[in-house]
Amino acid sequence: MPADITIAAMIVSVLSLTLVGGVLFLRAPGEERPFLGMLVLLMLPMNALAFHLIRMPLDAWLASALGRQNEVYHALSLLYAPITEEPAKLWPLLIPYCYLRLKSLPVHRSALAIGLGFGVGEAWTVACLLAKSPEIAKYPWYMLNGYIGERVMVCIMHAAFTATALVLIVKHRRVARGMLACMALHLLGNLPIFLAKKNTFGLGTGVWAIVLQLWVLLYFAAMGGLLAYITYGIRWFQKLIRGKVRCPECGQLYTHPLLGLSLLHKNYERCPHCRHWHLVNAFDEEDQQASPPHTADK
Repeated sequence: MPADITIAAMIVSVLSLTLVGGVLFLRAPGEERPFLGMLVLLMLPMNALAFHLIRMPLDAWLASALGRQNEVYHALSLLYAPITEEPAKLWPLLIPYCYLRLKSLPVHRSALAIGLGFGVGEAWTVACLLAKSPEIAKYPWYMLNGYIGERVMVCIMHAAFTATALVLIVKHRRVARGMLACMALHLLGNLPIFLAKKNTFGLGTGVWAIVLQLWVLLYFAAMGGLLAYITYGIRWFQKLIRGKVRCPECGQLYTHPLLGLSLLHKNYERCPHCRHWHLVNAFDEEDQQASPPHTADK
């Protein structure tokens, strides 16, 4: 694989593990971290395995049966990713120990771990495929920013797909609905790519390139919102943006102010009660048990 594509894939891995993994493991209690880490590791090879062991043989069989120019073949190829990748992320549910742990853990944390591992693994699979394209392979790594940004966002998208499935399968015991729901979300995300390849509506390559860029951003925001809804409920936006936090000094609960410095999982902001600046949790703590204020030894 060309060095520049390898560097781009390494950047995706570092960014994803730092941003998504950092927030996940800093937020997770210590007793959950080993299992979440195991999920990340288990998912790393799953995209490549699903691609080479299931997707490629399936494609070869359909191509021989229908022909690669057949419109039905093209339509069915749109289903490859949903029907191969979603089961590849959910197979730990077949292990009793993993099922019980997934049932006891918050859905969003399990989904983030699965999405992170699968997304990073998929980034390397895509990198290997891009390396076979002479046009892509000639670019230096710093011009592959589209690949880098998209692959990091895909980790969150996969987490949203998986969270939807886990809610229905683990919490409500609706296995078929859970599988169909996550596959449908995955299919929806890939649909514009299929339409662009077919030049649907005759928009042309240039227009479709812009449409796809906008779609990726909008779909990423939508899946992030879905994941936040699964985490916080109907008031997810208020809790995520204007949630409540407890001051580590005076112990009072207050709403995050608009003025503050965001550091992903932490905010540096001023408590309206004691009027002191602190580094506090960036996430909503309204439902958490109150803790006594910190007092220095006299």
